[in-house]
Amino acid sequence: MAVITLTTPSAKPRRRRRRPQEEIIDRILAAAQRQFNELGYAATTTKEIAKQADVSETLLYRHFKSKAGLFDQIVFDPFDLLATQLLNVRDGYQGWDLDPARGRALLAQMIEFLEHNRKLLCDLAVKGLAETADEQTERRLEGMRRHYRIAAHQIKTFHELKGQTCPFDPDIAVRLALGMLLASTLFNEWLFPDGMPEREKLVENIRLMMVRALASSGPNSD
Repeated sequence: MAVITLTTPSAKPRRRRRRPQEEIIDRILAAAQRQFNELGYAATTTKEIAKQADVSETLLYRHFKSKAGLFDQIVFDPFDLLATQLLNVRDGYQGWDLDPARGRALLAQMIEFLEHNRKLLCDLAVKGLAETADEQTERRLEGMRRHYRIAAHQIKTFHELKGQTCPFDPDIAVRLALGMLLASTLFNEWLFPDGMPEREKLVENIRLMMVRALASSGPNSD
């Protein structure tokens, strides 16, 4: 008696859904941010970022030219934008903006950004910016120098318009004011060993200290 063997056609492999470009970029950025914060900048590789994002390394390089390019989009460019707004950097002096609500909002945004990238930024604070050295290094540094120059000029002009001589070096003061903000988040275990204050309280105290230190004409200035 002949034995008849029935075979069933093998199932065709399902084709992966074609991802929109925006989704691919978001996946790469999210994976890069995780890797940077978990491993640090130097130990992170584009190969591992691509693996975590579930894309090819070739596709990663199609959207971002280098690991440094990813760093810029995730860390430096957002920080640069926030610093520009916070230091009130504008082309052409139009009066120093001391609006309390705007100041609180910008400080809260900066603190949230710093907290979100705390491990990576602490790592860079210890190792120095040379850790991310590449062809864009000078552009990053010049961007910060520009912030300091313009903000210092505007603070000096603010005092002159009020008939005052600026009682401090505005360039140094601007840098120290930004340093205070960075330290409040990146070195919070040193500054607040008994526990961080509430975000709203921290923001308001930093705002008042920056305003009164950089633009105060008297103890009651707000």
